[in-house]
Amino acid sequence: MYLRRSLWALMAVAVLLAGCDPAAPVDVGAATTVPGAAAEESAAPSATPDITVATGVPPTAAPVVANTPAAPPTAGASVTETWAVTNIVDGDTVDVVSSTGVEERIRVIGIDSPERGECGFDDAADALARLVAGQTVTLVPGARDDRDRYGRLLRYLDVGTVDAGLELIRAGHAIARYDSRDGYGRHAREDAYVAADAASLSVCSTPTPTATSAPPVAPASTVTIQVFRNCAELNAVYPGGVAKVGVTGNKVSGTLRPFGITPHFDDALYQANTARDGDKDGIACEK
Repeated sequence: MYLRRSLWALMAVAVLLAGCDPAAPVDVGAATTVPGAAAEESAAPSATPDITVATGVPPTAAPVVANTPAAPPTAGASVTETWAVTNIVDGDTVDVVSSTGVEERIRVIGIDSPERGECGFDDAADALARLVAGQTVTLVPGARDDRDRYGRLLRYLDVGTVDAGLELIRAGHAIARYDSRDGYGRHAREDAYVAADAASLSVCSTPTPTATSAPPVAPASTVTIQVFRNCAELNAVYPGGVAKVGVTGNKVSGTLRPFGITPHFDDALYQANTARDGDKDGIACEK
């Protein structure tokens, strides 16, 4: 009896176990979703754009672009032109013509030469003529303005590698002017011009006599006192003119200059021909 009841109990347990569902397998790879999270993601705007990341691939470094500023333009760079000089106006102005027949008047940048009637006018014009007359020259811009108030082109005047303006300053025929020091703006060659001016001596500067120099002493007149009708007759005999004893130079526009040709010193002869001394500098028909 006891054995039968135990058997029935075992059979009942077996039936109950057979009727139960087996446990469902767990998908380990399935994503676990937190309730409400999806709704929050769709409602809130993304702070950054979507980025696709390839897993397992190392990120590639973005190239670095150097922020290098552009090089400044070369100082003094300019377009040059080649012209032929046709006329010397004075020591700082010339007329030129291009190969196509264009004519211009050029005012040399950064210099000033004597005006007509001033000491050194002819010397400056002659010096510039020796440098550029009949030559093919290069006109180089470099001033603040392209033209001056008279409509003349402002240019450096170069003959090959020679700067005509600088040469005139060095030779004492011009001075450094019309630059940043007097309101005309700085020009490209200003420093060289100012330095040359400081080192040069104007041809019209009065020479400083040395301690050993003395005016020439005229010998006693042994010639017959002659009155000449004009300077042509006088210079035929005395090429440098006739001067009073003690005269040391030739005055031009109030400035004492060295003799071009040493005159003949004779007080009596000078007095006889004093009418030939137009500028009253003590020399009749000087050269």
